[in-house]
Amino acid sequence: MVETLEPTSYDKKSDAWNVAQGYTQLKILKPLVELDKLVRIAKYGTDDIENSLMTPIEIKTQSRIEAIFRIVDVLKEIIENAEFAMTTKSKETLGDLYNKLGEIDKVIDLVYRESYDQRVGSTQIKINESHFALCLKHLRNIKRDITKPLNESSLIFPTSDEIDLDKIKNELIMGG
Repeated sequence: MVETLEPTSYDKKSDAWNVAQGYTQLKILKPLVELDKLVRIAKYGTDDIENSLMTPIEIKTQSRIEAIFRIVDVLKEIIENAEFAMTTKSKETLGDLYNKLGEIDKVIDLVYRESYDQRVGSTQIKINESHFALCLKHLRNIKRDITKPLNESSLIFPTSDEIDLDKIKNELIMGG
């Protein structure tokens, strides 16, 4: 006798997929963790000490420049990804931070200068350290300030007592 399976009926209210946690981890928390790494690269040219000792100065310089530009992009992405879930007050705060990023975006190209050396036929890149440091300082302030409105809207720490921070951290670090 062949057994037939009845189609399972679903209660749409109780079995609806809740993707909020996954979205928050992928689109908000993971980029926040990535920002820490990008700040270290912007400061030192590499993410860790071992690589710092082996990496040529030219590569470190290029990495620092790339990292500061990525910090701006990642901060914008976080704001864009979180805006829909914000309270009105938090939305205003994020808007102010987004505007600050726009101002930094206007002058960030001045953090370095390229020049072509005809004698050796190569391009030299020089970081304007004072301008670079100033831009990085403002970006770090935005990075610090962005967490408050995100948290007020429960996108970092949910209002529930049933959270496992170690599990979330491990999932973010392991990419999943």
